[in-house]
Amino acid sequence: MKSGWQKWRWLIVACCLVMAGMGRAETVRIAVGEWPPYISESLPEQGFLCQVVREAFAAEGLDVSFHFYPWAEAYKLTLAGDYVVTMPWFRSREREQSFYLSASLGQFTTRLFTLSGSPVVNLGEINHEPVGVTRGYFYGDGFAARQSELALEWSDSDQESLEKLVAGRIRYLVMDEQVAKALFLQMQSRHPGALSLTSSPDPIWSQPGYLLMRKADPDARRLMLLFNAGLHKLERSGRLARLWKV
Repeated sequence: MKSGWQKWRWLIVACCLVMAGMGRAETVRIAVGEWPPYISESLPEQGFLCQVVREAFAAEGLDVSFHFYPWAEAYKLTLAGDYVVTMPWFRSREREQSFYLSASLGQFTTRLFTLSGSPVVNLGEINHEPVGVTRGYFYGDGFAARQSELALEWSDSDQESLEKLVAGRIRYLVMDEQVAKALFLQMQSRHPGALSLTSSPDPIWSQPGYLLMRKADPDARRLMLLFNAGLHKLERSGRLARLWKV
């Protein structure tokens, strides 16, 4: 009797473990980098864009974990197969060869910024003034075509570029508008006397951003379709627009 009960007990335990495994949601691992306010380890929910992606996958029953690297490394690791997904990235022919692109996460807009007191101009009106830019960033085909005509002041980060602007070392800089506003608010808390930030009326570049799913991975297309379905649910409910206003 005792040995029979032992058999049943282990059978019950095994069934419970199997059922627990069946009930556990699949976790999608995503390679990202620091880009506040969109993405940051130090922000609530790791930034509002991470929350968009988290909720879109959750709507289809999947969990998400974000893994932080320098941006170039996040891309290379995904291309090499360490991750299936990385985000956000803009569309390019090179990326379309290796990755599926998800539905658009939203529109990302880059502008020319200056401090109040300096004339607000568009990029085409600047001749010899140094313009702050960040290494490793792409600012659109229009900017690339004019790059050789501009006196560019390179920085290793958006933060460094903005500090140069506030210190008066440059009068203009090129930056994503959400990033510029978030960084300037942080800087104002440390330097209350700082002037206000103003931007050019015309954007330098405005493009949708996407999740990239590595085509060589057998799960990539399935994950793309699930994400797109979840994102569509967020969009229909109005939740996507609310998250972008955070």
